[in-house]
Amino acid sequence: MKFLNSLIFVTLLFCGCRKSSSTTTYMNTATIKGQNLTTTACGGAYWITIHGATDSLAQFNTLPAGSGIDLTTATFPINIKLNWHNIPGNACNVIVIDAMALD
Repeated sequence: MKFLNSLIFVTLLFCGCRKSSSTTTYMNTATIKGQNLTTTACGGAYWITIHGATDSLAQFNTLPAGSGIDLTTATFPINIKLNWHNIPGNACNVIVIDAMALD
């Protein structure tokens, strides 16, 4: 009985200490450059350079909820890690940021 109680205790101890595996893997790093002050039909509110094999300049309108960044009061440039996708049929290179974290 003592062995069984010890086994249950150890099992509960290890089960309760398991780390979460909900770590996000980011596909790129990027630099938010600042507000887009041009008045074009494209309508992206902020400039972002996505780093990779070649740096790519794009635009975006909002950050994901819970990003912790207020773009109206932020000091630019801001380095981030992100997951993103293009808006289908958009010729202006406006992207949607799906997930991000400060880099």
